[in-house]
Amino acid sequence: MEVKELKSKGLKREFSITIRIDDLKEKKIKKIQDIASKAKIDGFRPGKVPTAHIEKLYGQSVMVEVIEEKVSEASQSVLKDRDLRAAVKPDVKLNSDMNDVIEKNKDLVFTMNCEVLPEIKITDFSKIKLDKPVSKPKEKDIKDALEYLAKQNKSFKETSEKTKSKDGDQVTIDYVGKIDDLAFDGGTANDANLVLGSKSFIDNFEDQLVGLKKGDKKLVKVKFPDNYQSSDLAGKKATFDVEIKKVSKAEESKVNDNLAKSLGMEDLKTLKKNLEERIQQDFDSAARMKLKDSLLDALEKKHNFELPESMVNQEFDQMWNQLQQQLDQQKKDLKDLELSEKEIRKNYTEISEKRVCTGLLIAEIGKQNNIKLEDNDINKALQMEMQKYPGQEKEILDYYQKNQDAIGQLTAPVFEEKVIDFILEKVELKDVKVSREDLFETGVKKASKSEKKKKSKVISGNKSKTKAK
Repeated sequence: MEVKELKSKGLKREFSITIRIDDLKEKKIKKIQDIASKAKIDGFRPGKVPTAHIEKLYGQSVMVEVIEEKVSEASQSVLKDRDLRAAVKPDVKLNSDMNDVIEKNKDLVFTMNCEVLPEIKITDFSKIKLDKPVSKPKEKDIKDALEYLAKQNKSFKETSEKTKSKDGDQVTIDYVGKIDDLAFDGGTANDANLVLGSKSFIDNFEDQLVGLKKGDKKLVKVKFPDNYQSSDLAGKKATFDVEIKKVSKAEESKVNDNLAKSLGMEDLKTLKKNLEERIQQDFDSAARMKLKDSLLDALEKKHNFELPESMVNQEFDQMWNQLQQQLDQQKKDLKDLELSEKEIRKNYTEISEKRVCTGLLIAEIGKQNNIKLEDNDINKALQMEMQKYPGQEKEILDYYQKNQDAIGQLTAPVFEEKVIDFILEKVELKDVKVSREDLFETGVKKASKSEKKKKSKVISGNKSKTKAK
């Protein structure tokens, strides 16, 4: 193999690579012999098919396969020999005519373009000083949580027979659902409780029950959504014969032992203790996020390196596609947003740069300090993912076992947290008490302090511009 470096500018590299025809032929012969030893062809005993016959049948396709493998092997070898790591998959362009290589026995020549990862000199973590936010729930936090639970756990009291239903009331109903005058499976129920305005039922079902009283009957007409979970019903029009059994008014639950018992707790004291623990967990999680953000900002300021343009572009394209999908779902265009397309692109470019910078730092710190994921880390990530899809655990597990790239994406956050923990053990931390408001203040709220950032928050959250490029 002959290699010529055509370009070396910044992180961009270009190589001209020549693979000798003899090397290609040698690998082709081995493949032909392997096929001949296993082939089952009429007129020949298994394993006794002449290589000349295999050559006649499959020679050209085998050579194409050999070329693809050799190009991949050569590309990896060129980078490895020069201690380079590709930022993204190298771009390969064949300079040779395939027919000339296959039929005229000419050498294979191709050009490889790629961006390589930058060299990063990691800073001394002990020189980084950070404030570690600390916050504990106050009596008001627990009181607010109790009041919220009381509002969310309303009780309902039956009204008089003449009381007409309105939004927020609970109606107890019998109903029979039909499509083309035929009842369908799962469309019938007796003594079903439905809170009007809760959007629990499809289409405008609940709206048609407003203004009815006990004993009233109503023919409700609806249409199932096109994306309804049951394909037999999706997009179809249906009617429901509904009878109002009773109308009940909502009554807010009182903060007492009865509320606690309705939530599975022994008494109000136990409920308060449980809430305090859960709120503290929320506080600790928010404090961790703020500390992590501060650490990443500090790391970004401490390092200065060129970012691979290809990685930034990939990140940008992913974000832009997500925005387009969101707009399509909302039936909106870019012009409907507060920022101009130019401003949005600038904003997204800055976010992309920041993400790439952070990702490269995390990866390099992990590499230099031999931080790796253990089997337990991977299994934990898989378990958490499977819990999101009850009943489909086997399918989810099979998918990730067969897709290493998917496993990498799934476990990337776990690896990042291990690296963050490693760094936090070495930086200088100072506990600083903060209020609940400060603890949960987001990048979006901070952005409102200036008009420019106020506009930016419409598109995304925190957007600190990277200085790594």
